[in-house]
Amino acid sequence: MTSLHEATIAALKAYPPFDHVGASSLRFLAARLQLGYYPRATAIVTPEGGVVQTMYIIKQGRVRGFASGGSEARAAADVALGAGECFPLGALAGRRAVVYTYRAEEDCFCWELTADDFHKLVQRSPRFSAFCRGHVAALLERSQRALCADAGETMAGGMLRPLREVLSRAPVSCAPDTPVREALKTMHDLRIGSMVVAEDGVPKGIFTVLDVLDRVALPRADVSAPISSLMSGSVVALEEEAPVVEAALAMVHHHIRHVVITRDGRLTGVISERDLFGMQRISLRRIVERVRIAQVVPQLAEAAAGVRSLAHSLLAQGVAAEQLTQMASALNDGIAQRVVALASQKHALRGEWCWLALGSEGRLEQTLATDQDNALIIADGSSRQVFLAFAGEVNEALAACGFPLCKGEIMARNPKWCLSLEEWRALFSGWIRNPQPEALLNASIFFDFRALAGEARLAGELRSFVLRAASGNKAFQRAMAASALQSRPPEDPLLPFLSQAETLDLKGNGARAFVDGARLLALAHGLAATSTAARLRGAAKAGALPQAEAAAFVDAFHFIQMLRLRRQYLEAKVAPATENQVTAARLNAIDQRILKEAFRQARILQQRLQMDYAV
Repeated sequence: MTSLHEATIAALKAYPPFDHVGASSLRFLAARLQLGYYPRATAIVTPEGGVVQTMYIIKQGRVRGFASGGSEARAAADVALGAGECFPLGALAGRRAVVYTYRAEEDCFCWELTADDFHKLVQRSPRFSAFCRGHVAALLERSQRALCADAGETMAGGMLRPLREVLSRAPVSCAPDTPVREALKTMHDLRIGSMVVAEDGVPKGIFTVLDVLDRVALPRADVSAPISSLMSGSVVALEEEAPVVEAALAMVHHHIRHVVITRDGRLTGVISERDLFGMQRISLRRIVERVRIAQVVPQLAEAAAGVRSLAHSLLAQGVAAEQLTQMASALNDGIAQRVVALASQKHALRGEWCWLALGSEGRLEQTLATDQDNALIIADGSSRQVFLAFAGEVNEALAACGFPLCKGEIMARNPKWCLSLEEWRALFSGWIRNPQPEALLNASIFFDFRALAGEARLAGELRSFVLRAASGNKAFQRAMAASALQSRPPEDPLLPFLSQAETLDLKGNGARAFVDGARLLALAHGLAATSTAARLRGAAKAGALPQAEAAAFVDAFHFIQMLRLRRQYLEAKVAPATENQVTAARLNAIDQRILKEAFRQARILQQRLQMDYAV
């Protein structure tokens, strides 16, 4: 290998994905690269040039990709590229012309690779291929791995391991016609807590030690009966390549202690809560059990502190933002539900009612720095004072558990938000018919409601009404779109990273664009989902977004959420005023690069809203 090739390899390894591409693939790449020079203002590649013939890797300088036409809407999605970045990957992978014109913003040197060699490299290197298919997701994985290293954790010991790696024994199962007595003897002899009931290797049910008391001992069931008559027929199963954290989420969501593991639908093992959280310093079982038996608020406050500690541990292990916030929200739901249950015992609540979670809690996207937003649907106005007293006690108890009172008083204890179903319908109807600024501000919180306690049917009826009204009102949708465009991500995200001084608002100028855009799409297309990711994916299924575009939006949103979580969980003594802010100097090169792309994806989403809703 020549010294020039060695120098090129050394230079490339400073940038992702080339720092993780295999040595032979790097040698292949370095041997085929040519160096090109482009003076300032030179158009490097344009849509008029036809099918792209070259991949460019910026060695020095800056390049901007901009859509032709020069309109403000299209310019919102411009891309700014710096040293180490590749373009145009999408056009090369698709063997098509570029959408953007790429122009040198200053004198540039670019390594160049022919399209034929690009496709050969894709075939040679799975890592490079994955990067080209979805570079946001690929870089996000790298960022999570770097976090694990920084936190002193290892991926091998964390919650991202595939389930097959943590199975401790071969699966134990029996046929559906096996007598209960025989199944119990096997469980006793092998000292196992569950028996999977399978037919030709396919799980049909599960029988656990808890079922022994509830279904055998107390009702004095006939132990000669087939196990199929006493098993739980609804099996929660995951494929063995799924990460460990997915099993944890399943246990929380389904209130179970065992998850069946399969390969192509056939039984390969069972993972228990004890297996799962033996790897953790903070036990999920301990948190859930504390919540279940709590009789006073201080006990629930201890459980809430345990949730935050568990979240800290999972974050340090690289668990993704979506999974982490879902798990934390599910555990926090349990705490809030227990608070509501304890308070309801002290008040003479008459008729049906439903406690609503709003805002980030309603979206299952709570971070550490989240106050409480909630409301009540009550039977009728005659019992409002009783419900207000009840709600006030719940709000104060939640505050004691670490969920601060809402400064804007968007809480169930406020008479404005403790209403009958008919009053709620009238309120939402007024917001939709007359989308004034105050209505749009409310929309950002109240349209994300979901049932937390009480009669969930009431929330379901309200949601059906809201979706019918919103999906049929174009003026409301247009006003929502205009509101969603108020908070813009940085126009040129490259400059702050060069200066290393710019303060970036991750919530207001990043996450909000995705949250507002996803909410609008859900309301316009009648989608019942409340979480941002589920709304974006639902919009893609409904044909409102291209699948690939929606996936990029979801990845970008979750990266911004992850940065917010890192800031709030892992950095000590973060002032409340700066809990959602970072500066470029605090980010490593990979995170800077992903955040720049995440902001660009936010601008692309806003550009789509601007065009689709003519605002």
